[in-house]
Amino acid sequence: MPAPQPVALDLRPVTLDDAGIVADLDATRDPEDPRDPEMLRFWWTSGSLNQVFLRLVAIHEGSAVAFVAALHERWSAGTERFGSLRVVIHADLWSEREFARLVEKGEKWLGSEGVVKVVSRVREDFDHELKALERIGYREVRRQNFSELDLVIHRDDLLRGLSRERKKMKAQGVMMLTLSDYHDPDRLAKLHQMMVAAEQDIPSTVPIPRQPFDEWMRATFDDPGVREDRFWIARDGEAIVGLSYLEFPSVRGLPWTAFTATSKAVRGRGVARALKYETMAQAIELGYKRVRTANDRANAPILHINEEMGYRVVTPVIELHRSLRA
Repeated sequence: MPAPQPVALDLRPVTLDDAGIVADLDATRDPEDPRDPEMLRFWWTSGSLNQVFLRLVAIHEGSAVAFVAALHERWSAGTERFGSLRVVIHADLWSEREFARLVEKGEKWLGSEGVVKVVSRVREDFDHELKALERIGYREVRRQNFSELDLVIHRDDLLRGLSRERKKMKAQGVMMLTLSDYHDPDRLAKLHQMMVAAEQDIPSTVPIPRQPFDEWMRATFDDPGVREDRFWIARDGEAIVGLSYLEFPSVRGLPWTAFTATSKAVRGRGVARALKYETMAQAIELGYKRVRTANDRANAPILHINEEMGYRVVTPVIELHRSLRA
């Protein structure tokens, strides 16, 4: 029987109508957590106003078989010029030669935009992609953990932990509540101030831009996976001193912790732990069986909380960099 003819990966710019087939392509990479097409559409339309991007797709018989995404922030003077690159090829069609060709295509665009250093993040279990990137010249800089918590197996422990942490917070005068139950007219301004400040403390090699209020509102609360009645905050007096919320899928996939953070003034008092227990208890109440989270390997405090709660590492994610300068 003759060997199947190779499929030409002819790329074209994506449209919003491609969100579903690109999500399906991503879903083949992790069937346990298939990409939600509605969430992907939101990310495509509601990214940072400061971002410039290129997204390309190759289609065969109505399905996406390859996808290239490259983007960078609009830089201010003196800022190191990072750009990010992601290349996905369906496993049945993957070859190192084609993968390298699509990486080169993304790098060429990034270079034309003035990017100096390209960042690519790849799961450790996609070792063929890692090896290909290393041969191109990419080198590991840092790691994240993708972790999962089984809410069925750990249900009783989590609910006991919730009761314990609520008592601790009450003793400290810290109130746990959802954003929908907090009626201060300045609550969103307070939340924005606390959240963007906390983001600067996330371990990262790539600078994290500070989002202006209007952009932050759109990126956070226009997200179809975010609701104010599932967005947990901690109050100390009238100050918002912590937050934790999950991004819930609209169509398919697992809930993910979007962000957990506390203000510097209360760190070490168990506020982040208490907030995470609130979000997990709510996910249990809503009927979810598993949740996932991503955390930098250098973020020891949150990794310790995750281990205590029963999270297991699904896979590390490797962040690799390559300079485009000769």
